[in-house]
Amino acid sequence: MDKIQMLEEKITKVIDKIRALTDENSVLNEKVSSLQEELDIKDAELTAVKQELRNVDVLKTDIDKLHSEREKVKSQVETLIKELESVEL
Repeated sequence: MDKIQMLEEKITKVIDKIRALTDENSVLNEKVSSLQEELDIKDAELTAVKQELRNVDVLKTDIDKLHSEREKVKSQVETLIKELESVEL
């Protein structure tokens, strides 16, 4: 086998390896794209959940405020009832 033929065989092997790696890279690119799409969807879902959690926190704060106001009104009503009961006719 002369040197040229050996070089041709080596070049052919390298080209075959490059083709195989290119094919493998294409498959990996498709997988990465698919995973990126899934990640984007999950990220959007996570953003929505975070917004809902913020909404829940706002509602909890509102509930706490209303509960506090209710207790104040209840106390005022009780005080007024006591005052009325103490009035002698």
